[in-house]
Amino acid sequence: MIDSHVHLNRDEFTADRDAVIGRAVAAGVEGFLNVGYDPESSRASVELAGGDSRILASVGIHPHDASLLADSDGRLLPGAPALLDELRELASRPGVVAVGEIGLDFYRDLSPRPAQSTALTVQLELARDLDLPVIFHIRDAYPETLALVDAVGLPPRRAVLHSFAGDLTAARWALDRGCLLGIGGPVTYKSSHLPDLLPAAGVTAGDVLLETDAPWLPPVPFRGKRNESAYLTNTCDRLAQVLGVPSSDLASRTTANFGGLFGTLPGALDEVDATTLE
Repeated sequence: MIDSHVHLNRDEFTADRDAVIGRAVAAGVEGFLNVGYDPESSRASVELAGGDSRILASVGIHPHDASLLADSDGRLLPGAPALLDELRELASRPGVVAVGEIGLDFYRDLSPRPAQSTALTVQLELARDLDLPVIFHIRDAYPETLALVDAVGLPPRRAVLHSFAGDLTAARWALDRGCLLGIGGPVTYKSSHLPDLLPAAGVTAGDVLLETDAPWLPPVPFRGKRNESAYLTNTCDRLAQVLGVPSSDLASRTTANFGGLFGTLPGALDEVDATTLE
């Protein structure tokens, strides 16, 4: 398996990061995509990827930090070109495979909504220029995000909708455009709508990625604890039940999906022909 969305750079892992990775590998997780969300975390992701072949990286500005790029009216700030140039340079480093996480978050609204829209727009353009796929963060803003993406244009390398929590329309939007759905711990929660929604939308094992979003969103039975990549097995087992496939098949299929979207596999997995995993 590959943990397609994790934040190993976070302070929560500083004391035992190597042990966390070791437990994950022992549980069958052989690769990690460490996702950037602001300048500091993007730099840290690149550094992690440079020091461990099992880790790949993404770089980007989260909607919470969209005010780094644009003002409350959605106008680009004077410092925005330099920040975008830094992201462009970071994206050229070895092991960087995506722009993200980017999107709209109208739940917390930590940046003004016009700023979020502008930040998403310019980073979609950046992903297109770099020929990289996108990792979308969307919260309480699915109609707005999907409409903006359709207006600006989805990068040719497509995208994953991280921690997917949308409705039937959003799921079908993703499938119609060749995007993947990132599924994590919430699929194991009793309150989750995903066990009903995914089959109703026609989602198959070929349409999803496994993720943790660690240190957040731990699956059952680890709720209330720090999440980590070793717990991906719990998510895989539950999602396999939902989709009606064996867990082992889902594990190999999602690894192939990862390779198809990001164009590579981490570490030793990169030597595997992804077509044999399908």
